[in-house]
Amino acid sequence: MAALNLNANLPVYIQWPDDAALTLIQRRRAYQPLFTTTRLHNQNQLWRGIARDIRNNHIFRPTRKQCREKWNALKSGYENLERLINRNPEGYPTRTLTLHDERFHQELSDEFWRVERKYLLFN
Repeated sequence: MAALNLNANLPVYIQWPDDAALTLIQRRRAYQPLFTTTRLHNQNQLWRGIARDIRNNHIFRPTRKQCREKWNALKSGYENLERLINRNPEGYPTRTLTLHDERFHQELSDEFWRVERKYLLFN
């Protein structure tokens, strides 16, 4: 009889070291022009490159999926802290801050990822 893996569908929480998280932000910033011109379903290769850059420069070994998830968490944390700072005029739900929300707020303050996507006609 096969053993059941009761934890198979539970998310795995990974603690990102500060230096790796900073590299993630820096590499995501460097890749921004490619993100604005690459179709969403083709962006896995960009995340793979970012993960490789982090692995080449740190002991931490994230996957492309972990990089994408951490990036989304960093953006979400930045937006949450912005709501808290501005007294949440839109009334969106807020949550308790994490260390990375505060630590990387300034690094994300130019909101470089909000550049409008360039839609490709022939890709």
